[in-house]
Amino acid sequence: MSGVFTDSHAHLEMVAQSLGPLALGEIVAAYAARPGELILDVGVDPGDLGRRRSLIEESIAREPGAGTKSAAGLPIRWAAGIWPGREALDNSKASLQALERDIGAGIDALGECGLDYYHMDAGAQAQRDLFGAQIELAVHYRLPLIVHSREAFEDTFELIQPRARQIPVVIHCFGYGPEEARSFLQAGCYLSFAGNITYKKSQPLRDALALVPEERLLLETDAPYMNPLPDRGRPSSPLDIERTYQAVAALRGIDVATLAATVSSNLRRMLGMEPYAR
Repeated sequence: MSGVFTDSHAHLEMVAQSLGPLALGEIVAAYAARPGELILDVGVDPGDLGRRRSLIEESIAREPGAGTKSAAGLPIRWAAGIWPGREALDNSKASLQALERDIGAGIDALGECGLDYYHMDAGAQAQRDLFGAQIELAVHYRLPLIVHSREAFEDTFELIQPRARQIPVVIHCFGYGPEEARSFLQAGCYLSFAGNITYKKSQPLRDALALVPEERLLLETDAPYMNPLPDRGRPSSPLDIERTYQAVAALRGIDVATLAATVSSNLRRMLGMEPYAR
């Protein structure tokens, strides 16, 4: 089915809010028909896992012939984390307690979490403290870590570098250049690229992409954000990721099918899943 490729980072709840529940149902149905491809549904708010799972269950129920299908049987995996927003930073203890409850309910990765010095909803130290606590939770529970880093390379690297050989660490929606890419790769991180790699002014991202070994490469939508060209500025969904695959395959001089198999395999390995028998 055209357009269905592994998406290593999407916010399906936000997709439903932007594009509507019918669009979410179409996404779920499309991926259900291609079980070799995955979506990692990523949380940003403390305690949002149950709400997100219920949303997917509801989208399944609306599909014709849904029967007794559940989210557990779909190629969707779950991450829960705390984005460095003002509310979470103002209530970090309660936020972390809610996150631990979500961990107990069963997740595949911890995140997204990290540092955002562009929005700067709180000072650097408060962000570092919340991020550091989540890193330690990921290490304690042996969970892959999904990292948000915007205009905060040095502090991000300082915090993850001691842990990146203990657990898988993904720098999601990679937003730096080749020098930072080398540092993250040397630390042992995966780098995940989104639709903004297709944008005219994103040459530093394309230069960074050229450095990433095959086994450390992931692709994502960050849906409903980062819609690849020509639909930049419109809400995106996982069904838009095909254009990112096409662009990255061209940049790396490989065919899309080979790239798709690589990314799917990398995400499965990062999540501790068995390879998919294609």
